[in-house]
Amino acid sequence: MAERIPALKEQAVPEKRRGGKLLAIVIALFVIALVVLFFRSSLSRISEIEVKGTAHLKPAEVEAVLGVSKGDSFFSAGSGLLERRVRTLKAVESVHVAKRFPGKVTVSVQEYPDVAVELGEQGKASVVLSSGLSVPLEAGEALPDRPVLTGWKADDANRAALCAALGKLEPSLIGDVSQIAPDPSAAYPDRIKMYTRSRFEIVTTIGLLPEKVGIIGEFVENREPGRIVLLDADYYMPYSAENEATKTPDAP
Repeated sequence: MAERIPALKEQAVPEKRRGGKLLAIVIALFVIALVVLFFRSSLSRISEIEVKGTAHLKPAEVEAVLGVSKGDSFFSAGSGLLERRVRTLKAVESVHVAKRFPGKVTVSVQEYPDVAVELGEQGKASVVLSSGLSVPLEAGEALPDRPVLTGWKADDANRAALCAALGKLEPSLIGDVSQIAPDPSAAYPDRIKMYTRSRFEIVTTIGLLPEKVGIIGEFVENREPGRIVLLDADYYMPYSAENEATKTPDAP
């Protein structure tokens, strides 16, 4: 004889659980509404762009490559992307972008240092950076106290190497140098000739310059003006000794 299984009673959902779900939905909708309102408000927009540290670049040039401007979304581009954009400027050695809520973007730029000066065909002066970039000076802008590069071609690899080497030296170490010219030879393709304000003529190479620069200072401070050769072997002769050597003795 088959037994009848009583039907299971439908369990009612507790009123408390239904109320919790409803509250969660209300809160979620409220948060979504706030997010929408925030992104439509001025709080989510860039209100200020500050550029600091420029020497030869104009702040407007930096802002132009950022790709964002006042009124754009504060979250449209991250700091890393903005830094990569600014580094495309040839005068920029390093850059740091800081975003501070609400709406402020600060761009701190460090340009390559000034290492030399060049004079163009029309006599227009330019500042040469350690990257090799030549930046024309604005009218009325003072010349920096740096050596003048003469006789160099803009695309000369040795010129670029010289600028990089000068950028690694303390300016005080070459403060007396007034002019640097190429003086290549078969044995020393990167040989250079330097002239100082204290009337020394110095022959060395770009590769040896960082190693020999200390010797230059010693000679300039302690010896009378003359010719200094700083290659694999060092040589010095004062102009007075050269003049004596070239004199022709009187006939008896």
